[in-house]
Amino acid sequence: MWKIALIPVFGILVLWAWQFFNWVWVKPRKTEKLFRKQGMKGSSYKFLFGDTKEAELMYKEAYSKPIDIHDDIAPRIMPNILHAIKTYGNYSFIWSGPRPRVFVMDPDVIREVLTKYHTYHKSFKTSNEIAKMLATGLVIKEGEEWAKARMKLNPAFHLEKLKPMVPAIQGCSQNTLNEWKEMASKGGGSCCFDVYPYLEVFTSSVLARLMFDSTYTEQLKQTFLQLSELAFMGKLATNPLTLPGEKYFPTKKNRRAKEIDKYVRASFTSMINQRLEKRKAGAEHANQDLLYLFMQELYDGENLNDGDRQRIIDDIIGQCKIFFYAGYETNSNLLTWTMVMLSAHQDWQARAREEAVQVLRNKNEITYEDLGKLKIEHWGKDAGEFNPERFAQGIMKATKGENAYMPFGWGPRICIAQNFALLESKTFLAMLLLNFSFQLSPTYVHAPFVDFTLHPQFGARSNSAKETLARVTLLLDVDHSKHVRGC
Repeated sequence: MWKIALIPVFGILVLWAWQFFNWVWVKPRKTEKLFRKQGMKGSSYKFLFGDTKEAELMYKEAYSKPIDIHDDIAPRIMPNILHAIKTYGNYSFIWSGPRPRVFVMDPDVIREVLTKYHTYHKSFKTSNEIAKMLATGLVIKEGEEWAKARMKLNPAFHLEKLKPMVPAIQGCSQNTLNEWKEMASKGGGSCCFDVYPYLEVFTSSVLARLMFDSTYTEQLKQTFLQLSELAFMGKLATNPLTLPGEKYFPTKKNRRAKEIDKYVRASFTSMINQRLEKRKAGAEHANQDLLYLFMQELYDGENLNDGDRQRIIDDIIGQCKIFFYAGYETNSNLLTWTMVMLSAHQDWQARAREEAVQVLRNKNEITYEDLGKLKIEHWGKDAGEFNPERFAQGIMKATKGENAYMPFGWGPRICIAQNFALLESKTFLAMLLLNFSFQLSPTYVHAPFVDFTLHPQFGARSNSAKETLARVTLLLDVDHSKHVRGC
């Protein structure tokens, strides 16, 4: 009898073995033959790991030393991709484990791929289990499910809906700048410190208002910090391959990732339950923030069974995670790098400040219309040079109608929050320029680093103050009647 019982077990093992072999060898080899038949060039597939080991070595070498602030950052933040394009041309491919990564440098083809999203799915596929904990919600939805979710959220990011948020963003900006003023006053009018953590707090506080119509509570702060740690642990760019079942290994990193995910889920679940209790008590939340929109299906489904109810809650948590993290990480990095570049290019900082003074000098409250008058912050003729004036006539004019500049993506799946990001960034920068002059500290080390986003390698996550990257000298200059020298 025991021999008969082993037959299905043996069959399952054979099936698993074939699925694994097909994943690590048969399918990649077929894909490679198809690519080459179509005229594409790329590296030959290597069993299981592909080009992962070579990529890790390239990143290790790139991150081993800083670069000059005027250097091209591409060789540092994407050395394997740059190497592939230089070696194999504008239609090339490499291997992230058994999965191919295809690079297309033709603007017409790029436009077609980004526009025809039904044909070319923008799916988030990775074997990195930690990355999967963070990349959730709208970013991983496809087809009609994505279209339905996007349509539900679109109204929250229309300009007319966002314009009234400018005073709140201004208030959050003022809170951050007041801290800097206090430090500057203690330093005799100037001070040196790492701006990166402060900008994370600023973007977090703004996002707290957009998503939860809330001040920046300790609960929200801890949730932000936990998600930031999770992203850093994922290291999507430099560690794209994980082995099947690796998430079950009892490693320190896996245990910590699960702890973070459990904490974040509990935090968002408590916010959801609080809203449901208020609604049940007849005290519905006054403002329709993002959480309100996320919960609409839950509000409307009074007769949901437990399974459907949990599915909806899981989806809400997923939406909260990706909007919560992406909304503050991307903008805090944008502001950090803008300050770094304006510190390195003092002429542009002076021009931007002059414009801000002309538009906003006598205004206590900034409006959306005021922000539309601020033009010094835009792209340029040679992509490797810092020349914001190239965007003076708009992006389409600067790129000659080609898809050559896509900070928010392109096509139907363009970043839903682009209007919000620009509104937040322009408000903060305008107020910053009105209140401070700033330059790079003598200890500044230029070392862009990428995992989910591009951030300072030696910034907020460094244990040594001497290695801080985003260390910018801030010099208080309220009346702009004189030039202040740096420390």
